[in-house]
Amino acid sequence: MNTLRWIFLLVGLAVAAFARSQEPSPTTKPDAPWSAEEARRLTALSSERPDLYLELGEELLETADSPERIELTRQLLVRAIEYGRSRTEYRRDAASAALALSSMSKRAGERRWLQAIAEALEPSSAYADASREQAREANREAARRASLFLTQLRSGEGIEARESLAAPGVRQVLQQHERELSASGRMSVQDLENESKKWPCTNCSGLGILVPGKGQKGPARICPVCGGQPGLKLSAPDLAAQLHLQRRLLGDNEDNWAAMIASGDAPPARDPEPAEVASAFLVDGRLSIWRDGQWISPLPKPTPEAP
Repeated sequence: MNTLRWIFLLVGLAVAAFARSQEPSPTTKPDAPWSAEEARRLTALSSERPDLYLELGEELLETADSPERIELTRQLLVRAIEYGRSRTEYRRDAASAALALSSMSKRAGERRWLQAIAEALEPSSAYADASREQAREANREAARRASLFLTQLRSGEGIEARESLAAPGVRQVLQQHERELSASGRMSVQDLENESKKWPCTNCSGLGILVPGKGQKGPARICPVCGGQPGLKLSAPDLAAQLHLQRRLLGDNEDNWAAMIASGDAPPARDPEPAEVASAFLVDGRLSIWRDGQWISPLPKPTPEAP
């Protein structure tokens, strides 16, 4: 009898083990927005290594193509700041995470706040040296070209507008200010790109009028296709919104307070304090471990039993 009991017990354990092996891991579900390798790296994260949160966050930032991946990227970068801000050996990583996080924001005030935090964390970082000025100049050039794109589009210069849109950084600038492209905030960069493909007018070649050919008599006529006004047609409020945006873009990205308040984009009235980043992004820094698709607290270490 004892032998049969052991046989049944071993068979039951084997069946249970096999069933568990067939269950998919919660972190590698087929419909999960991250790969199996990314899930493995997520589960290996620890607040003792803030640089690993930054490293994975920067990689995800390049492929943040869904709301879930965007939010996961933001969570990783915020935690890199939170766990690295008070440790000398990781302050540079925290500063890099702040810069990466600023690149994800569409609010100018928030971007400046995060950039100031990066400087506070690591004043001698690459962001604060000569490369910072080079980056600023590239941003200024992209902003100027973005403003030119809007002018070209309204003038019906579709070919030139598409060239401007393809210039380095221009699309990103326009996407960051997408809600300012119209009074309602509903006009997208894709809408503008589609509009650029309609111009120049194929009937009048962008002149707005039709001139009699050589040897023909008669007055010039307004082009019946574009109505004599080639280019993007805007309502008065939409035109005012674009002109307001262009004034900001041509101001070397140094927005005056009146314009920023009018557009609802004023920077928050807060000091660049790294300790406030987690709360600002509603991230609970106590939850540092990734398990089953969510952040949890580290498991308490077992206390050794008394001899």
